[in-house]
Amino acid sequence: MNEQSSILIKAFAIVWPYVILVTAGAFLLFDWYLDLFEESIALSFFLGSIVSVMLWSMTYKSAFRASQNKPESLKAVSIRNYIVRFLFYALILVIAHFGENLEPIATFVGFTSFKFALIITALIHRKDEEDA
Repeated sequence: MNEQSSILIKAFAIVWPYVILVTAGAFLLFDWYLDLFEESIALSFFLGSIVSVMLWSMTYKSAFRASQNKPESLKAVSIRNYIVRFLFYALILVIAHFGENLEPIATFVGFTSFKFALIITALIHRKDEEDA
């Protein structure tokens, strides 16, 4: 297992507390305390986050299988994963747009949750030049 793969796996452990904290905070602030929006911002963020984690998990698993079985097919698998991931993002955003209790912007912000967790993980586990 290489270092990039290890950081990706560690990000899965960081993303869940992040999603729970942000979802709870959004619910308490926007939906319960301020009652600013008829749509549920917390639910929309949670939906986007779950979709993001699910799609990154699929991407990781299929790329890992391709690298083990047929390393020469890794480029094609990566392109396919990219297309599937963004088509699914588009589908979820359309559902959020036309859904009664969903907010598309909060859903989009939820899509970024795994990337945010990945950046946090990379910063926590980075190797300084002196340690290299």
